[in-house]
Amino acid sequence: MIKWLGSRFRQINLITLVLLYLLILAGGIVRSTGSGMGCPDWPKCFGKIIPPTHISELSDNYKDEFIEKRKKKNIRLSRYLSYFGFSELSQRLLDDKSIYEEEDFNVYKTWTEYLNRLLGAIVGLSIFLTFLSSINYIKVKNSIFFISFSTLILVLFQAWLGSIVVSTKLMPGIITLHMIVALLIIILMIYSYFLSKKNKSFLNSFLKKKEVKFFIILNLTAMFFQIILGSQVRESIDQIAIIFGENMRNTWIANLGFEFIIHRSFSLFILALNLYLVYLLLTTKDFLNSNFRIVSIILFLIILEILSGAGMAYFAIPSYLQPVHLLIAFLIFGLLFYLYLLVDSSTKNENF
Repeated sequence: MIKWLGSRFRQINLITLVLLYLLILAGGIVRSTGSGMGCPDWPKCFGKIIPPTHISELSDNYKDEFIEKRKKKNIRLSRYLSYFGFSELSQRLLDDKSIYEEEDFNVYKTWTEYLNRLLGAIVGLSIFLTFLSSINYIKVKNSIFFISFSTLILVLFQAWLGSIVVSTKLMPGIITLHMIVALLIIILMIYSYFLSKKNKSFLNSFLKKKEVKFFIILNLTAMFFQIILGSQVRESIDQIAIIFGENMRNTWIANLGFEFIIHRSFSLFILALNLYLVYLLLTTKDFLNSNFRIVSIILFLIILEILSGAGMAYFAIPSYLQPVHLLIAFLIFGLLFYLYLLVDSSTKNENF
């Protein structure tokens, strides 16, 4: 079986990547619909493998039951946080009373979150299969095996972190960390996929290879910080939504802080970076059409990302745009990283 899986490493890896991006989209839908606490416990949902479809299936004091479980878990978590030097976060976890305000049962939110978790379980299984299929590479190219193993460990950590997200009731900072780990998983998956391919030379006779690499790295760094800023803006929106409510949705943007202005302005800087990157790559004497398509797609996605961001700013943050905005950001980051690997590989091949 291992041998059979090993012969299909690239296919399994690629399918897993597609599933990962679908999971990011699903996570965005969960967030935008306010379904993050649709299941008050983890890994089960309302203590069941298959969640209820009606409140009558729950006990009369179900809220108190899950609040008590959350308190016990958070007390243990606060001890660990204090031990590792995060005393402020530990105290905030214990003092924040909103964490222990259980939401009313909502069948739509419950099943939205449940389906998101099911997809997460499928992704986890797919990553495990990717790891099994990488065992054949131990003697041929062991870096693929070690990257796949690291991805598996990171996914297990991400699953645990998901339980903490629920336990802390979507505490700001924890969600951002959850997103950073998702980015790292995508990077590792793309890297192992790239290593398993026989890649053609990308820049055969180009004198500005170092400049291209520098601007791709700068692009990646800018996109990383832009995603983090976007996550912080989203966390601020969550807090504003609690204060002003759904009926005053049109005032949410006006009440955002300085991080929103930076996030909005920074998108133009990223666009300028990519326009210059396209210019650099178009000056190559040997520029493969397939790679030109990658750069064109990146540029198109960045423009689309700016438009979706503007749509949220000017149309009171419509819930359908939020997951799309998040997905596009992750797609841009993944494609930029793949482009970097192509350029880096070509420079190494020529001992540049």
